[in-house]
Amino acid sequence: MNRSHDDAATAAVAPDPDVATWREHVRCVVAACADVATETLSPSLALGRRLAAPVIAAEDLPPGPVSAMDGFALRLADLPEDADSPLPVVTDLPAARGGVPELAVGTAARIMTGAPVPAGADTVIEVERTDADPHARAPRSVRVLDRERLAAGRHIRPAGDEVPRGSVLAEPDDVIGPGLLALLTTLGVRAVDVRRPLRAGVLVTGDELVDHDDAEAAAEVGAVRESNGTMLAAALADHGAATEVIRCGDDPAAFCAQLDALAARCDLVLTSGGIGHGAYDVVKAALGPRGRGTSDFAHVHLRPGGPQGVGLVDVEGRGVPVIHLPGTPVGALVGFHLFVRPLLTGGDATAAAPVRAMIVAAPADLVAGTARSSGRGHGALRVGPGRLTRTADGDLAVEIVPGHRLAPYGRADCLVLMEGPRAGVGDAVRVLPL
Repeated sequence: MNRSHDDAATAAVAPDPDVATWREHVRCVVAACADVATETLSPSLALGRRLAAPVIAAEDLPPGPVSAMDGFALRLADLPEDADSPLPVVTDLPAARGGVPELAVGTAARIMTGAPVPAGADTVIEVERTDADPHARAPRSVRVLDRERLAAGRHIRPAGDEVPRGSVLAEPDDVIGPGLLALLTTLGVRAVDVRRPLRAGVLVTGDELVDHDDAEAAAEVGAVRESNGTMLAAALADHGAATEVIRCGDDPAAFCAQLDALAARCDLVLTSGGIGHGAYDVVKAALGPRGRGTSDFAHVHLRPGGPQGVGLVDVEGRGVPVIHLPGTPVGALVGFHLFVRPLLTGGDATAAAPVRAMIVAAPADLVAGTARSSGRGHGALRVGPGRLTRTADGDLAVEIVPGHRLAPYGRADCLVLMEGPRAGVGDAVRVLPL
């Protein structure tokens, strides 16, 4: 991300935007600085990476005409009218390296699938149409017994039949998987331009946070084991990002110093916590209108995870996007999948797109909890933990996992996106697989 953040000024959004409006705002801010560096690697070392440039075939595949069947190569015009009259077989052509002699007039060559077709031949007759034993040595002569629907070009794959020279093998943002790797290797492609893994930073805020393995600190009254950094780092790693996690307290000056240092090493920074409306919300105090003024903050129509923010950090003229997520683990998880994950899919809109499913199981308080949404939560997108399953007819279905706050998300494999005044068994909802 190497453009000046002056090109990506964070335009104001309406207070309390809906999820779609805020997602588009985040996308626009990040896209203005989204030129992640590229590198050139051999295809085998680039496995799993996204292409930064199209790959063009430099040669035909196959490079010349080859046989599509085991049989006999010949000139159709040389085929005797009398089926009992044989053609002499002058050579045996396996699929092997080496030159192929031109076929003499009035002769045939036994040929295997994939072997180069000799010059002079215009047809390959499959062995099943002849009197030859497919398992024996090449015969001295061959008779073609079945002559129906014979035509020049039969069972011959011309040069470029599979891949013509100059054709596009893969587009930017395509992922190099085993199939593409095989194709590139077959065509002798020795190097490809790929996107360097995203360097992401996670800055977790809160004086109350302690390391998860510090039993003494965790025993103090008010202490909270820090988990958002671990969770967000794992989520980023799932999308190929190299991630660094640091933690800081609630002092704005210290926060800004750590943010600037982290941004200098990263392409994208996520913060967690400090974006509410309280006196100790350090991120909002440091970067909002009373601080640097470099980030937008809003309360999105979303439960959980309403508080959200996005902005840019200036690093010597380079604008590094920073996305601000809530401090509650569930809010941070939901915010990541709704607002950060769509940015990490390399242009594949379906990779972060919800699908439809029917609710087949739900806790008793779900409908009541949805119906009594009011005030700021009225009309909000309500997100819950779910487990995907199938109905007896094979249709996609979801069971909403019972429980409160983070606990049910431990077993969830999808987010259930519920809109409207109610949601219960039998209702169709959107689900976002995790």
